[in-house]
This record gives sequence, structure tokens and C-alpha cells, in this order.
Amino acid sequence: MAKDPSEQAKKFIDASLKGRAKPPSKAAYARAIRLARMAIEELALVASRVRS
Repeated sequence: MAKDPSEQAKKFIDASLKGRAKPPSKAAYARAIRLARMAIEELALVASRVRS
């Protein structure tokens, strides 16, 4: 079973922020999570089409 795209997006963004001197603003973080979630959902959709 696939993981929740929101959780995957959060883990991806958190991992990409490691080592930064200054954390992003809350708005930038929320925007990054939203965009990453949308990308993950799109990739899952494409992958399911390829399998069909």
C-alpha cells in the first residue's frame, strides 16, 4: 500500500532542509509541502497509467 502523499512530501522537504543555517518561513515551508505533495500525486498517477 502506498504511503500518504502528504507524509511523503513532509519527509522529503524535511530531509532537503537538513544542514540549512536558517529554517524557512512557515509560508515557504507550507508552500514547499503543497508543491511536493502535488508532484508525488502526479508521479503516482503517471506510474499507474504506465502499469496499465
